[in-house]
Amino acid sequence: MPKVAILITIMEGDDGSSGCLEECQRQVDAVSAEGKYSFSIFLNENGEKGYQAAWEKASAEGADFFLWIDHDLRLSEGMIACLFENSEFLRHKAVITGSVSRPDNSLLSGGRTRRGRLITPDPVIPVPCQLFDLSVALVPGYAFSALDAPADFFRPDLLYYGYGRKLSKAGVARMVAPGIMAVTERETVIPSWKDPDSTMKEKLRWLWHSVFK
Repeated sequence: MPKVAILITIMEGDDGSSGCLEECQRQVDAVSAEGKYSFSIFLNENGEKGYQAAWEKASAEGADFFLWIDHDLRLSEGMIACLFENSEFLRHKAVITGSVSRPDNSLLSGGRTRRGRLITPDPVIPVPCQLFDLSVALVPGYAFSALDAPADFFRPDLLYYGYGRKLSKAGVARMVAPGIMAVTERETVIPSWKDPDSTMKEKLRWLWHSVFK
């Protein structure tokens, strides 16, 4: 039975994750009842500083999949089942990101084009993307070999940058799950590298200051 490590991520200074955790557990119980997957849930309880510890605990269990979920999300009904149904459809050969919207239905995160523009998810089928956010993302364990070491993987300023390109070079597909996977009231300032309207000079300046600040 494939093992799934669910990492509910909490950023420094944020409130607790009880709502997301409870809904996640309810959905996990429903999927577990089918006998296809076993789940373990991990929290980075010390905020950004706890990412490495959460990763080490999760990886020690020999997980076949890693499911990232931001703690401030209201998960859509059946979100976890949907992610795994689509992963099965794709023969578990793709990273699948979930689209997250605000209450007014405007997209906040998910799959992106090469220029960083958010992709509107299809209501029924998964669609390809180039870059992806990790607010909701199902990553097969083997795909991590194409990424940096965990310490680099969890650098908060560059959390999303470059993953799509690295996975592309490794031949790992990136897909957007159908529909909206979660809703949040979070307001986010779009970094220059992720803003499709930014010039290349602005993107490079942002990356330079993020790496060498």
